[in-house]
Amino acid sequence: MAVTGAVAPILLAAASWVNVALYTLELVLCAHYFARPSRPLINKIGIGLMVLADTVCTLAICFEVGLAIVPAQENFPFIIALAIQIIATYISAVIMQLNFCHLFYVLTGNKVVCGALMFLIFTHLGFSWASGILLLKLPKLGPGSGVAFTVNTVGAVACAATDLVVAICLGYKFFRIMQVTIPGLGTRSLAKRILILSVGSGAICATNTLTMLILLLEGSFVFHFLATIQGRVYTLSLLANFLLILPGQPRSVTTPSQSFGFSGLVFQPTTVPQISRSSSGRNASKLTTERPQFPASISSLPSIDHHDGALHLDDLGLGSFRGGVASK
Repeated sequence: MAVTGAVAPILLAAASWVNVALYTLELVLCAHYFARPSRPLINKIGIGLMVLADTVCTLAICFEVGLAIVPAQENFPFIIALAIQIIATYISAVIMQLNFCHLFYVLTGNKVVCGALMFLIFTHLGFSWASGILLLKLPKLGPGSGVAFTVNTVGAVACAATDLVVAICLGYKFFRIMQVTIPGLGTRSLAKRILILSVGSGAICATNTLTMLILLLEGSFVFHFLATIQGRVYTLSLLANFLLILPGQPRSVTTPSQSFGFSGLVFQPTTVPQISRSSSGRNASKLTTERPQFPASISSLPSIDHHDGALHLDDLGLGSFRGGVASK
């Protein structure tokens, strides 16, 4: 949907400012991520593709601002820039959604839900790219034409459904995992858990996409503002999952042992007391059998620091996982 009228230059300028600010933050976080050693190659490639897509999208947005400030006789350049923006934005969307879908599969091994997510991902990608290609092939139709608007709407609905399902699935799984830690009663602990669920599950992306969908169906010009920054929101969400580390709460000695505890964006195993040399062989054997173990798919990852038992979400990325997870 194109922005027209006297509000177009102001809205596009404001959207471009916010977009450039998020893009700058994205570059800083990306540089920090690439500076970390021993990161999976395929994850670096994915982040690199997202940054490349966001770079193209940012240049297209700046070009749109120039066209809005200095109106041309033809609408053709603006339509081409809008089509490029649509295609580039959904490249970032698909890469983030595939990473989150894979993370959910590693944590649960649920092939049915992951299969449904994969179907939604490639469905919205097909419709979204179709709308962009349609604008490139037939720019005279314009984004407000019946065909282009319908295809774009179907793609937006499928994308919003995908983000929502991913956020619900990961949010529920993260909430269940965090229950193995001692629940905090303070506001700070509650805020920390909300931050974990919002960033880790992709709830921020889902909120942005759902808001865009509502504005698109209502025909509001604010839709273009959110659509301008959508790609940056996807990239920042994935980078936050790879970089954000929050300290965990210590477990009580009397707390029953679990397979592993989830704290912040780090998996933390429970603490096992040391066995004295004077202990009997029977007690030592019993205590060894009660030692919490990581799942086989997680403990086999090469990038785990076994000294402190910490495991970043990045270690569960596409490039780190070699082998399936047994279905529960």
